Amino acid sequence: MLRSRRGAALTLVTLGAVLVHAYGAAADFTIVQKNKQFSVPKITIKLGDRITFVNGDGVNHHVFSDTKGAEIDLLQRPGRSDTVRFTQPGTVEIECAVHPDMRLEVQVRP
Repeated sequence: MLRSRRGAALTLVTLGAVLVHAYGAAADFTIVQKNKQFSVPKITIKLGDRITFVNGDGVNHHVFSDTKGAEIDLLQRPGRSDTVRFTQPGTVEIECAVHPDMRLEVQVRP
């Protein structure tokens, strides 16, 4: 009887680990602003994932998006980092309000 309880417990733990891996916890990504550009022009993430924006330049940046449901307004001094969780599926257009040529597209998948 003790052996069957251990087997059942092991099965539940294994099943739990498989489900966590299959559905995954939120992932963390880092986007660095350096030389007045984002480190990548486009990124695809899943719903609930987080992006940390790091200002690696010696000038201020203003990470900004007016995408409905994914508004971002981060004024960043040199060396500062801020993290944003993405909670709406779709395309989020991000730019630096100080340097309008800096653009980033975030695809948020369900």
